[in-house]
Amino acid sequence: MHARSRSLPEALGLLLVVVALLPGASAEPVLSDLGGATRVTWDFSSTADYNVTGLALAPGTATLAKTSLWRNFTSDAEFLASRDAATNVSVGSGLRLANHAANLIRDGTFNETTGPWTYVNGTTGQIVSARDLGGWARLWHPAPRAQFDSMDDVFGTGPWTGVSNGKSTSTLSQSTVRVEGSGSLRDDLTIVQQGFNWIGAFRDDSGTWNWSAYNRLGVWINVNASGLAASILLDNPGGQNWGSWVPQSLTPGWRRYIFDISPSFGTNDQINAVEVGFLGNVGSYTARVDDLVLFNYTAFDEPANVTQTFVKPGPTSGVPGTLTLGFDVVASPSVNVVAYFRVSAGGSNWSESPIPAGARTLALDLSADSALQGSGSFNLTFSLELIRIGAEEASMSLRIDNITLTAREYDDGSFTGLPIDAGSAAIWAAAVVQATEVPPGTSVVLETRTGNTSSPGDASWSVWDDVSGSRISSPPNRFLQWRLLLNTDGAGTPVVTRLSIRADAYGSVGVVRTAPFLARESLFGWESFRLNDIRPPGTTIAYEISVDGGANWVGAVDAQDLSRLAAKPLMIRATLSSGNTSVSPSIASFAVVYRPSMWSAFVSPWGGLLLLGSGIAGYFAWKRYPRRAPTDDLFLIGLDGRLLVHTSVRQRGKMDEDILAGMLTAISAFVRDAFREEQEELKKFELGNRNVAVERGEYVYLAAIYPGALPLDVSRSMGEFLSDLAERYGENLAFWYFADDLPGLPSMMAKLASRGRYRRGNWRKGGRTLAGPDRVPAIGRATADAPKDVTATPQVEPTTGTIVEVHQR
Repeated sequence: MHARSRSLPEALGLLLVVVALLPGASAEPVLSDLGGATRVTWDFSSTADYNVTGLALAPGTATLAKTSLWRNFTSDAEFLASRDAATNVSVGSGLRLANHAANLIRDGTFNETTGPWTYVNGTTGQIVSARDLGGWARLWHPAPRAQFDSMDDVFGTGPWTGVSNGKSTSTLSQSTVRVEGSGSLRDDLTIVQQGFNWIGAFRDDSGTWNWSAYNRLGVWINVNASGLAASILLDNPGGQNWGSWVPQSLTPGWRRYIFDISPSFGTNDQINAVEVGFLGNVGSYTARVDDLVLFNYTAFDEPANVTQTFVKPGPTSGVPGTLTLGFDVVASPSVNVVAYFRVSAGGSNWSESPIPAGARTLALDLSADSALQGSGSFNLTFSLELIRIGAEEASMSLRIDNITLTAREYDDGSFTGLPIDAGSAAIWAAAVVQATEVPPGTSVVLETRTGNTSSPGDASWSVWDDVSGSRISSPPNRFLQWRLLLNTDGAGTPVVTRLSIRADAYGSVGVVRTAPFLARESLFGWESFRLNDIRPPGTTIAYEISVDGGANWVGAVDAQDLSRLAAKPLMIRATLSSGNTSVSPSIASFAVVYRPSMWSAFVSPWGGLLLLGSGIAGYFAWKRYPRRAPTDDLFLIGLDGRLLVHTSVRQRGKMDEDILAGMLTAISAFVRDAFREEQEELKKFELGNRNVAVERGEYVYLAAIYPGALPLDVSRSMGEFLSDLAERYGENLAFWYFADDLPGLPSMMAKLASRGRYRRGNWRKGGRTLAGPDRVPAIGRATADAPKDVTATPQVEPTTGTIVEVHQR
């Protein structure tokens, strides 16, 4: 391992020791240097560091603990029990504005036989308006209609007989093939001659029929083939009905045919007999006849209506919902008519067409009608207009019931509750209102006031104040009264279903105590006590100090002189009390000042840390800059064992050539053995009373002989020297023979020998190379840039002339 790497674990170990000796971090208390004295401050930054009873701690403050009281109103019963006064507010599924709505319509259910309604028929009487006995108004078309014969029993009380003419015959029978009922008339026809020779079915009951109300006869006929025509032949002693004699061509299959039975002259009040006559092409046919119905066909386009005059006693605001018309309507299908349903009131008009069949409940908002916003008399009219279309029966009926015209008007209101007693002075902190309905144009406002008596309004009570959001602004007091203001635009009402009010009260007494504190350095003595607190009127804070673990306590005030206290661990106790539970004293911080001993800088952890730091710095300085130890001799040897350069700092003549040769022989033998396995690390051995270090480079060996212990950085110095040689001379190191071949080499050798250490790149720097006047290195093989007193030593082969005992490490 390189020397620099070996020093890293040692440094880490020392660093761990330093960290372990650092003063421990603590949230409480906080120490401040005052220049010769130290201030110790407790500000509750870490609330867990205190023993607390009846207090609430937060960073920078300690106050008496609060107790919260909630008063909730969540049901109608609770609102009613708390009621002190109410204006335009009722209680029913919550607090809501009283509804001043009034129905302006009389007898909207049509229960009165002679009520306030006026019924007007159509101009020709085709549309009729009347009160129905069932209790509703009815508008309808009274279409006269009567079934003359169902053909379910053609040979019964009104029998039919066949009519033949010449060779053409008609044979009647009862058939079950039908359109309605249970049967029809079957007529098997045989026509042998064309012309107006009717055959068919004839009915002649005793007496006559009065058909004066009818002008049409509808008949269902089914023939099996084309080629037939049909007519209705009436025997009318009171007139003549030529229109029904006009033949109508028949189409195979069931079809309804309408015959005009209007009298050409006279009347239809004496119809004596009816014949369903057939004529047509020669052939045999089967005809079936069913459901003969009499009705009246008259073209019309007229309305009928029902009207009431009502009185509106006061104005309405015009806000939607303040004037609403409601009614039920039941409509029958519109048959062969176009129907229009219209409603008018004041200046408002509403209509629909077509009219949906079935029952409905309709509501019309008339609030925006400026004519109806004032007071006075107005007409409400329901109208049905029918326009006759088609040739068959027409029908349409409309029933109207449960009519209301509601003038709905809400006024602003208020609900005031009885005073709430907190039991003692309290901070009224919050109020929450829950409204399940707040229609557009409405709002809810909560107001509060407080006092010290149960009689609101006396001198101790505050004025009404709005609650902003949920925060109550009224001042702290024992009693609170609340008032809800429900506001409206007249059309709707808010609904309040819950009210919650919170009161907070401080406790009467609380205590906070610190943990024992002892200065980390040697303590000369305690000096003073400092406070930062607030004490509203009616509150107190008492401070005490103990230096014997809490056995005895001494009272303390701000700026208290603590010099008489023993220099022992100190505890502080603060007792907060209040005679008014709506206020609390508070402590921001308290502190003590002490003066450390003059020796504390040396015996304190910080002093010890300073000494330790100095020791570490000295250690690393010693490791990085070890003492200089010049070599006695320095040998540069080729990899083949040849001595290339020898440098010595000894005085010439102090060692003869035999001793030098012995050294070289020992070094060469050691090199051969030690580096046999091509290991690159430094080799060390003892040579008599000297120590030898050998380092192998890329092209040469470097051997250094030291008179004493090897320097700590000898391996680094020799390795960096060899690296510089390789960089400066390269392969020339392996093949040179004369000093002039490697200029500068003797100088590099002399520097290393005289200093005993080497730094990479030193050969590029100038400077002195001599270690002293009596330690000038002698360099074998003189060169141009060697010192003047350096002599050349001949290159020799290693000999065994002098044997020196070698001890390998």
